[in-house]
Amino acid sequence: MEKAKRERTAKLFAKRMEYSRNGATAYKQGNLKEALHNYFGYVEILEKSKDVSPDELQPKHFDPKKEMAELLLLTGVFWDLSKIHDQGGKKAFDRFRFYLDRFVMFSRGTPFQHVSAELIRKFLVNGNPKNRKEFKNAHLQLGGGKCFLATAVEEHLPSRTLPHLRRFRDERLMMSVPGRSFVRAYYFFGPTLARLLIRTPDRFQKRFAQLVENLADSLEVGS
Repeated sequence: MEKAKRERTAKLFAKRMEYSRNGATAYKQGNLKEALHNYFGYVEILEKSKDVSPDELQPKHFDPKKEMAELLLLTGVFWDLSKIHDQGGKKAFDRFRFYLDRFVMFSRGTPFQHVSAELIRKFLVNGNPKNRKEFKNAHLQLGGGKCFLATAVEEHLPSRTLPHLRRFRDERLMMSVPGRSFVRAYYFFGPTLARLLIRTPDRFQKRFAQLVENLADSLEVGS
């Protein structure tokens, strides 16, 4: 019985890997229907192997010391699924939110959390997300840098702005007691303010980004 169990586990693992590879290949080729078929197959087998109901996979079902590679792979699958459903319009919104939430859930607290945050940042800047606010919020949940307000409007900022602000924080604010107090307060209130900013109209975000850019440039000149 033990031998049969090991063989079954090995077969399921091989099938899982086949589904994930085929899904990734189909996604890169733009064959989204085929990608969905394979990714759903991967997740279904994984759910069965963990003996959980559909859509109930959580990080607690994995041993990070032994299954980090599986966690990374699953997180990547959730990332692709969230992007696919992002393009599906209102009918696909609930599933989009589900997969993006799972992507965040399985990324937080892991060694690859910063990689996941960077994936979202690049997608916001270089991609064409339909649900931009939700992606921005996910970025903030994964850290998204510590310049929360600037990160919330990052796609409207030139690439130099965030480095200028971080340099001012590290070289000026962190060098004094009042400066460090300001930074702590900003880290406490920043995420909430950023989430509010994300919900504002795009024209307001562009105006706010212009103010941030001007401030960053003035701080750089005065340093």
